[in-house]
Amino acid sequence: MTFSFLLRWLSRIVVSLAIIVATIVLVRAFDSRKLPDLSVSHTVILDAEYRVSRDGAIGTLDEYLMQEQRVFDELNATVYSDAQDETLLSLSRFNEDSPFNSRKHAMDWNRTVELTPERPVGGALLLHGLTDSPYSMRSVAELLHARGFYVLALRLPGHGTAPGGLRLARAEDWQAVVEPAARHVRSVIEADRPFLVVGYSNGGVLAVNYALDALIDDGLPLPDQLLLLSPAIGVTPFAMFASWHKSLSWLVFFEKFAWQSVLPEYDPYKYNSFPKSAGHETYNLTQHVQEKLGRLGTAEFSKRFPAMLTFVSLVDSTVLTADTVDLLYQRLNRTRDELVIYDVNRFSRAELFLRSEHRGLLRRVWDDEGRRFELTLITNRTPDSRQALARTSLEGQVNERPIKGEWPLQVYSLSHVAIPFAADDVWYGDGSVNQSEQISFGALSPRGEKQVLAVPADLLLRLRYNPFFEYQVSRINAILADFSR
Repeated sequence: MTFSFLLRWLSRIVVSLAIIVATIVLVRAFDSRKLPDLSVSHTVILDAEYRVSRDGAIGTLDEYLMQEQRVFDELNATVYSDAQDETLLSLSRFNEDSPFNSRKHAMDWNRTVELTPERPVGGALLLHGLTDSPYSMRSVAELLHARGFYVLALRLPGHGTAPGGLRLARAEDWQAVVEPAARHVRSVIEADRPFLVVGYSNGGVLAVNYALDALIDDGLPLPDQLLLLSPAIGVTPFAMFASWHKSLSWLVFFEKFAWQSVLPEYDPYKYNSFPKSAGHETYNLTQHVQEKLGRLGTAEFSKRFPAMLTFVSLVDSTVLTADTVDLLYQRLNRTRDELVIYDVNRFSRAELFLRSEHRGLLRRVWDDEGRRFELTLITNRTPDSRQALARTSLEGQVNERPIKGEWPLQVYSLSHVAIPFAADDVWYGDGSVNQSEQISFGALSPRGEKQVLAVPADLLLRLRYNPFFEYQVSRINAILADFSR
């Protein structure tokens, strides 16, 4: 077999693969045209939004807040003044008369929020998730503030405005605003007071990224504690292909190809529509952080890295729980860290219908004899009970204790989006504290004919609150108590 013969076959294989890829992209591009029409909230470009490639580094938090004000002024002049094409106009978050318009609420949590006690006992920087807003940090923010902490819940570029604002947001923009925010938090508290960084989902990987940078940059204050909620340490590898839309979405005919989903924007604090570029940016960020974690190497870096308390759902369709275990916790493997895993509901009648992949992960991490970090599993007290207990394993010792909370009827697991929210949350809770006319997205359980709802049923049925949030509060309080000793 000659070299030229092999080269011809290799060329044919490459050409065949290129044709297959091009065909897949083209088919998906045509499929995207079936998505609903794009509205002004999807097509808007907010020129005032911060972009590090254009605006350079931000010196102070005040500079960012002034730019944020310009962003919302522009949002008002573009989207709010031209929202007549919004689907479900009466419910649109951009309708001035809609109950879902966050500007009508006592505090607009779509913007950066500061909670300042009279004499701070510590400081906390809170980082929300992708497509979210600072509202996803509200429960934790109010908890920390009640304990005397100065709290800064930062709005990340591209968020809290309109889904179109997320199309141009980049991971480096998010990283660039975290640094001055961290310096600001550290500056408003006394030098001996604890500094916490709290991150949810995409904000979780940003928190880890910041801590890694602070290890080697003396100009960045190193956190004393990381509190992570469903952190995006890893996401599905398919996210790397999200950028393929750029090959055709610049054409007006295929402009919807830039979107994973196009949905009515009725949620006051979270985008329902999702641009593909956002998922690709999170993927790039996770790869960047994984590389940094791989270079931690020395025991000195591991020793200096902040202590961690992390809450994850065993089953999670947004991030890879296994990567949080393997790439973060197992890599550091320190007794000072704790990982809390919310199990599936073992009493659920639906358990027989659940996929079983999660069982292998749980068995592997629980039975690992080399594990040094504390592992807590929130699960059923018995197979025939909806009541919960915390089963904790550390250095070969296992203890169990009952906790407040039980699995709600018909709920078979937690979800990625449920972990930060308490059951009494007005928007995402179980509806128990709401007035009769107030809709709670966490309490919706629609039944009826298929293909009638304007949004996918699984979007409404996904669990939006954490029935064991009180346990979460108790663990956070224990951390805070340790700092006050």
